[in-house]
Amino acid sequence: MGKESKHSFIYRVIGRAQSTVGKVHKWYHSVVWVHFWLTMSRCITGFMLYPYLVIYMTEQLQASAVAAAGAISFPSFVALFFKFWAGNISDRFGRRPVLLIAPLMQFVVLIGMMVAYEVWHFYVLLTLNGLSANLFIPATHAQIADVVPEEKRTEAYSLNNIAINIGMSLGPLLGIAAYQLNPSLIFGGEAVVALFTVAMVYMKIPETLPRVDDRSKTSTKPSVWMGVASHWPLYLLILLSVPIFMVEMQMNSTLPLYLKEHFVDYLLVYGILRTVTGVLTAVLQMPVTLWSERWRTTHVIFVGYLLLVGYGLIYGFTPFFWALLVAEFCWAMSDMLLAPRLKKVVSLMAEPQVRARYFSLFDISLSLGKMTAPVLGSVVLVSYGGQVLFGGLAALMLLAGLLQVRLVSWILAVKSKEPEAPKVAG
Repeated sequence: MGKESKHSFIYRVIGRAQSTVGKVHKWYHSVVWVHFWLTMSRCITGFMLYPYLVIYMTEQLQASAVAAAGAISFPSFVALFFKFWAGNISDRFGRRPVLLIAPLMQFVVLIGMMVAYEVWHFYVLLTLNGLSANLFIPATHAQIADVVPEEKRTEAYSLNNIAINIGMSLGPLLGIAAYQLNPSLIFGGEAVVALFTVAMVYMKIPETLPRVDDRSKTSTKPSVWMGVASHWPLYLLILLSVPIFMVEMQMNSTLPLYLKEHFVDYLLVYGILRTVTGVLTAVLQMPVTLWSERWRTTHVIFVGYLLLVGYGLIYGFTPFFWALLVAEFCWAMSDMLLAPRLKKVVSLMAEPQVRARYFSLFDISLSLGKMTAPVLGSVVLVSYGGQVLFGGLAALMLLAGLLQVRLVSWILAVKSKEPEAPKVAG
């Protein structure tokens, strides 16, 4: 009798778990889940590749650390100008064509990386790879906003962030194994995922570009060039987000070199730290999002920036393994709070017919971070050391956070006073 009761209890628990999983799956549009799996697979191979590019070019191609870092920064300089009109392609021709063409372009580039043997080859190939990502990512974020109602967008973007951090947790350790076995395997693995992305988009992703009636389209059609004078809140939001990505890019460029000064098995330490961060976010992202939804957006953003201040101070002044684990927790919490909220703010600022353009422009903050952080970080690290590098980033984060809170507070106040936008079909 006791055994039967025990088995009945187990079956009830399993049944409830299955029911909960089913309900969670139904909470979001199927497009959101397809992008979840695509983002996760792309990020696993992406995090296998990028953290080791500097080491690959210095060890395999005998490039200097600054030249190798420049190969990562240069594509962001080109993408900085490309982003001004990249989103217009998706807003004009649709999300689906962009989501098909971009990974095909990436596949060709990655095959080229497998046979590249000069540093300048990587300058060209990484630039083309960046252009494909700058087409794909804004279309993804815009499509999520197309199919998810406003009140669920923070959760949808949180789900997307979980996928990114699963990739962050698995990619670096897989990258270590692949790099030690054969570095070309990293490029080949990402090429396979690019083809998988094309197949999934073709089979599972419908067109979601909102349609408006001709009269509404004529009266609200924006120019391709979205000038600073008329869209200054977006550009200021971009500028104040740059320090976030400057910190993130240190992780993907100079951090392995910094850890090399303090640890013998620095690659293993780096892989563990990245894995801890990814696991924390994958496990805690949705609970943190649901828990923080009771907070005002400005409070969430301020706490997120403060956590990044703590991250910089710990890395700069207490580079011990246990302390770095605390720093990684600060980064993970900051990422869980900031990434979904800032994307939701961007989606609220944009009219439906210009969503991809807004997300493409918001990604300028990432390009600026990639363009400046690797080279500046390597120069500061070599010339002045880790205390100046990470301490300076902490001070910059504090200033940017205070200004960002004021800006977002103003944006949300203005949006709350605006009349409801006309409904769209599609």
